[in-house]
Amino acid sequence: MAERSGAPDPQSYDGPPRPSLSNAPAFSTASEGHRTGFLAKLGPFAVLLIASSAFGGDEPPDDAVAAKVDGQPIYARTVDRVLQRAVGQAEVHPAALPILRARLLRELVDRRLVLAYAERTKSGATPEEVDAAWDAMAVTWQRQGRSLEDLLEARSIDEADLRREITWSLTWKKLSGRYITDRRLAAHFESHRREFDGSEVSVRHIRLRPEPHADSDAIDALMKQAALIRIEITSGKLSFEAAARRHSTGPSAEQGGRLGFIRRHGAMAEAFARAAFALEPGQVSRPIRTRFGVHLIRPDEIKPGEKQWTDVRRKLAEALDRELIDKLAQVQRAYSKVEIIAD
Repeated sequence: MAERSGAPDPQSYDGPPRPSLSNAPAFSTASEGHRTGFLAKLGPFAVLLIASSAFGGDEPPDDAVAAKVDGQPIYARTVDRVLQRAVGQAEVHPAALPILRARLLRELVDRRLVLAYAERTKSGATPEEVDAAWDAMAVTWQRQGRSLEDLLEARSIDEADLRREITWSLTWKKLSGRYITDRRLAAHFESHRREFDGSEVSVRHIRLRPEPHADSDAIDALMKQAALIRIEITSGKLSFEAAARRHSTGPSAEQGGRLGFIRRHGAMAEAFARAAFALEPGQVSRPIRTRFGVHLIRPDEIKPGEKQWTDVRRKLAEALDRELIDKLAQVQRAYSKVEIIAD
């Protein structure tokens, strides 16, 4: 396999890996355009910390703590800065922000648990390796006429933050490098072939869109409405096509909700695509949230793809990265104390 990333690039280093938010319910008032969901573009190991302030209200105090892992704090300002970086300039429904913050916080807690696991099992970066990476970064910046102080100021982090993230980068390279083998990649491909082989699924959907200023209660009401519509469909009282014409707020309503063929990755919102590819033709999904609203999804036809696991190595590696974080965090929970202070 090609070597996986190690110490942070001093020119691009911007903090810890960003958790994947691609299935988070970030509602938008945009038209029916699931194909451009901004969260679907965020990989689980992109950069996290940013220098700009939080959005959607006053920034929390610098010392406000959102969670602790073994007594070590995760600050609320970090969670909000992660969220701002993820959202960027996209239009996000205010009711989705608390859900996104909670999911981000859980991801950050998991990452701390992985570091605790590595320390407990002595499988992570050694202090000497971290020192060497630190020194190499300092030398590189000096050659560019800059200093580590410039980096810390630009990212609004301190030396402890930077050292922790170097530790994470080196530790993850070790853990991931041992876990992600050709054998595991091929096995994951075989057990999730439809997701990775380029298969296409022809889908219909019913979309219920929240009002521009709807609160979380209104969104919950849409979820309940979608569940009732699903009962009408699955009980045979109403066809999916008729239900789409009657209830859907999307442009495809007049076509009985028909969207045509979609692929698993890249085009549709992650939660939408994941649900569509998990169903067999004719099955109706449970209500699914995306940034565009609440959906019911029905696949009509599947066109099998022809890609092999070697063609999609990177996507498979990303999936195994996520799997490994989940596994290690779960194992470490038996040894660590986790306190969620603000969710």
